[in-house]
Amino acid sequence: MFAIIAAKDLRVLTRDGRLLWAGGLVVILMLVALAAGWNRQIQLNSERSAGQALDYDAWLHQGYRHPHDAAEQGMHVFKPEPSLAVFDPGIGPFVGSTVWLQAHRQSEVKFRPAQDATGLQRFGELSPAWLLQVLLPLLIIVIGFNSVSDERERGTLRQLLSLGAPARSLLYGKAAALASCVGILIAPVGLAFAVLIVARLPAGERVDVVYRIAWLAAGYGFYLGFFVFLTLAVSALARSSRTALVLLLGFWVAATLIAPRTASEVTNLLYPTPSRLDFDNQLANDVADAGRKAWSTHFGARTPWDPSVPLSKWGAALKVDDEAGYGALDENFGRLWHTFERQQRAQEWVALVAPVVALRGFSMGLAGTDFSQHRDFSTAAEAQRRKIQNIVSEDLIEHADRLGNAHFTYKAGPELWASVPQFKYELPSVSFALAHHWASLALLAVMFCLSVALAQYALSRPLMR
Repeated sequence: MFAIIAAKDLRVLTRDGRLLWAGGLVVILMLVALAAGWNRQIQLNSERSAGQALDYDAWLHQGYRHPHDAAEQGMHVFKPEPSLAVFDPGIGPFVGSTVWLQAHRQSEVKFRPAQDATGLQRFGELSPAWLLQVLLPLLIIVIGFNSVSDERERGTLRQLLSLGAPARSLLYGKAAALASCVGILIAPVGLAFAVLIVARLPAGERVDVVYRIAWLAAGYGFYLGFFVFLTLAVSALARSSRTALVLLLGFWVAATLIAPRTASEVTNLLYPTPSRLDFDNQLANDVADAGRKAWSTHFGARTPWDPSVPLSKWGAALKVDDEAGYGALDENFGRLWHTFERQQRAQEWVALVAPVVALRGFSMGLAGTDFSQHRDFSTAAEAQRRKIQNIVSEDLIEHADRLGNAHFTYKAGPELWASVPQFKYELPSVSFALAHHWASLALLAVMFCLSVALAQYALSRPLMR
């Protein structure tokens, strides 16, 4: 019975113009989004690889100079683009990709693509993830809102149930038909995309990306399954097809368009992000306080770079000053990043009424484009900056401080520059992403189960009338 119902509904839906035109439009948009994302990623990876190599080459061939001058100039490091950023660019366009490793100060990631975006791009970036999260639920509603209500209006539902067709078979048959329509549209594109992505990767990265794709499929499966069963439930509960359509469209607008933006604003009120000016002022004050204490403790000086400190200790003083600021940097940036994470966790509660919020975080996490992985890159870049500072300070202590008042006549050469290793950052594995987003996946699974339970209850009601 289940197979008969599924085959009959699938035949009706495929003959319906709604699936042809609306589904065709979704597929075209998805192909356009994949092509644009693919082209963008190739360009970004090429530019970042070239920039990273040129910058390190300039560091190696900067000639003979005072090591602190070299540290002041520093170098730039570039965040690699995750392969699945083609699917879900996440927060990448808004947080930048380049860090300047300069002396004395931890830099923020710069060069945000969103800064150069046009007005249309600021409205929303077209990506395959956005299409699956926003437009595909709308498609499910459009083709499925009358799956049950239409049969009840024509009287065929009661006849079908009176012939002994189990309500469960009716529900899962119709759900299978709706899910098959969605699968027909996205499965070929998704499979081709996965094969192309995996095929172009080095062998060592393929397994990790395959796992990521599998988990993404599970997350999106729960999310789209939720809309399939919710559509059937509302179609069964509503008095007419028109009422079902209005209710479902109202939920889609509220849950996918309004709730995420509202949640973002509310969590920003609960856990406010400091302004750039306030953050910089607080950081500068804390670093200065830590520096004053360190200079007083180690050199008896009232202020940093006090003239009473001889030049024979200038290298040691540079090391003390740098290390004194590390605690203030860790505390301020940690507090800022902790605020972002608290905002994110608070938004996850909104997923109880708007599952797209849970899916969005899960999707970005598995694609490697969420905040936790951005923070991991920023931490690695800061570790590289401190490594440079330590190498430079040790060299000054060993060579320049021995020269006394002739400290600044010391010039380091290529041997010192080559002792600084090239920055190599590896993206965290899939287990890192799952550790940060397992709750979102669990919430999607719970929402899916609740929608199934609601649909089962709704389909059993005609028997009781």
